[in-house]
Amino acid sequence: MEADAFFLTTFFGMGIGTICTLTIQWYGRRKVKAALKSEGIAPSRQTELLINENEMMRGQMLRLEERLSVMERITTDNHLSLNQELERLR
Repeated sequence: MEADAFFLTTFFGMGIGTICTLTIQWYGRRKVKAALKSEGIAPSRQTELLINENEMMRGQMLRLEERLSVMERITTDNHLSLNQELERLR
């Protein structure tokens, strides 16, 4: 009798687990579909803010790349030309 009880318990446990998993997946798909329908194709405000922030950061990155190239040029130039350039700027 204990083998039958073990089998039934295992079988029902697996069945309940499967039902719970399928229910969670169904609920999740339903929520995603509802969210996609409500937003439509128009970008949300958060997306617009992220696009603006990305453009600003690209500009900053370009300026930093320019500054880095100047620093690389300063460090790789020989000291005589650097001294001449500094004297010319004074």
